[in-house]
Amino acid sequence: MKFAAQERLVPGESFKQKADCLSALGYEGIELSGERLSERIVEIKSVLHDSPIQATSICGGYKFGLLFPDKADRDQSREEIKHLLTLAGEVGAQGVIVVPIFGESRVPDLSPWKTTMEIQEALLVEQLYELATYAGEQGTQVIVEPLNRYETHYIQTLQQASTICEQVNSKHMTILADFFHMNIEEQDMTKAITETQRWVGYVHLADSNRLQPGFGHTDFRSGFQALQEIQYDGWLSLECSVQGEAKTGLQKTLEYLKSCSPYNRV
Repeated sequence: MKFAAQERLVPGESFKQKADCLSALGYEGIELSGERLSERIVEIKSVLHDSPIQATSICGGYKFGLLFPDKADRDQSREEIKHLLTLAGEVGAQGVIVVPIFGESRVPDLSPWKTTMEIQEALLVEQLYELATYAGEQGTQVIVEPLNRYETHYIQTLQQASTICEQVNSKHMTILADFFHMNIEEQDMTKAITETQRWVGYVHLADSNRLQPGFGHTDFRSGFQALQEIQYDGWLSLECSVQGEAKTGLQKTLEYLKSCSPYNRV
């Protein structure tokens, strides 16, 4: 298992200081923020060239408007995601994390022709096919993230995301399995992982209260066991709040995660 952390969680004034900190603590990757990434890309590429730390993916930094009713919003979203996919290729990251929509539906119900959900699904599949095709040209992936019911009305489980992936049917598209969201939405997290194993390609880690793993009641051992059973060898990246001093918290969190991993048990 390869552990990483979002760059916002890591102490340091510069990106180099953050990368050096993660490396010293024993992490292997850093998840990049998409905000103003173009302005920072030269520095990031230079740092990563001389660092054992790898860029894992890009999170945020685009308009979350793929399912907005206005075509201009959808076009803007796709163009911004494509730009980030290009940058992901430049830094050797796996891809860009894509959330189809936050909050409630914004498209109309046009039944009996199509319901709101049917319209959203058709819109999403068409756009993700375009984005996955572009991702392939950049050597990257579109990483679709299901969220919990309090953050989105659409794509809340791994199975729902898998259904979309099956329709797009591209090796340049994958699913993000987020332990925080799964803890809320999945009846059985281990079963959800094994049943959608074809598409699971990235993992976010946070405990049930969105603090770092070990500070809530999420069963990471069984989740990691399921990942081992499907022979998952991708990234597991921290997306959480870190309680206490950041460096100490990150160190203890990595120790806890390794203790939960079946790969590290004798």
